[in-house]
Amino acid sequence: MAESVSDLRRLAWKGLARLPRPVRELAYLPVRRTGDAQLRALTPMPAAQRRLYLGPWNTAGAARGWAQAAQEHLPNTAAQNLWAQRTSTQAHFAYAADHKLSIVAQRGHVRRIHGERVLREATHVIFESGRPVLANFHAGSMLEDVPALRAARIGYAVLYHGSDIRDLREHAERYPHSPFRQEWDDYFTTLQSIVEKNRAELADFDGTVFVPTPDLLDVLPDATWLPLVIDVDRFTTDAPALERSVPVVLHAPSNPRLKGTAVVEDVLSRMGEEGLVEYRQLSGVPHAQMPAFVADADIVVDQVVLGNPGVLMAESWAAGRLVVSHLPESVRSRMAQADPDGQAAPVVEADAGTLEEVLREIVADPSSFQDTAARGPAWARRHHDGRRSARVLADTLL
Repeated sequence: MAESVSDLRRLAWKGLARLPRPVRELAYLPVRRTGDAQLRALTPMPAAQRRLYLGPWNTAGAARGWAQAAQEHLPNTAAQNLWAQRTSTQAHFAYAADHKLSIVAQRGHVRRIHGERVLREATHVIFESGRPVLANFHAGSMLEDVPALRAARIGYAVLYHGSDIRDLREHAERYPHSPFRQEWDDYFTTLQSIVEKNRAELADFDGTVFVPTPDLLDVLPDATWLPLVIDVDRFTTDAPALERSVPVVLHAPSNPRLKGTAVVEDVLSRMGEEGLVEYRQLSGVPHAQMPAFVADADIVVDQVVLGNPGVLMAESWAAGRLVVSHLPESVRSRMAQADPDGQAAPVVEADAGTLEEVLREIVADPSSFQDTAARGPAWARRHHDGRRSARVLADTLL
């Protein structure tokens, strides 16, 4: 029903666009007035010597985490992030953001009100996924913003989250269990076209490039790794892991096709039927509820095909859960090299071909894996509480 309503709205706007301009402008007027009011209501940037603005997608809440890290851990620094709604049915309000622009707000005079405010207030900008922050957030390019930022003497950088820059064919060559080895459909074709567009624009970009996970350094070797930031305290728990006779195994895929969920489902459903595990898969859960779900698990299976350490992995470390996931040796090596003590990341290796064997080994002797789980909270604090990310921002952009 929501999709049909969205389709009707799109048809209505297309119909309006075909009307003569005076009629069209009159029809737009009430919506534009509402949008302008929302734009003017956005919170101004706090006063500080350095003022960082990130947007426009806030993917998995990551941009808000970096903004908070910069503001909390760097002297005389303020930061805000933007989330611009993409569709009228997009339910992204589960993630906090400093500025939320609804579809209606984006019908207002975005460049004149919001864009000019950013140019007045920011000293530095980070484009998410190569998209602009001044206006035209979804169809535009960061390159459209660069001349205005230069004229205002604002420093800029771009950050790619993963699927927006990871070439599907290259990943399929590098990873034996890559999801992109499957027959391509419209979804994969669209992903690849987005990647190619972003790579072409990146070739004309002269700013700093960030990536949030170390696997993406194989994709962009000259990029800087900006670690993900999570609220470690929210996920910290006193609940012990791996002490139940039947361990609870959690899988919470943000994108099942890119997490190997079909394999995870098959393995854990069979093990559940045998009474070896209690399997829980989460979908569509508001992020505010995730700490409780993670704390109530013993084992978290993140992904077994992509090779990236994402947000759920960091949150599971903070909770002291045993993380099972696929990380290639190059990624594990980078993570160990970045650790002050040179420790290996507390992740039990499993890919789509070995997941069942690994889980059966854990279930047969859970006490042997408790030390790995117990190392998670300290690892999360060293790498994902915002301090390390703030240092990276200070050294490379601010």
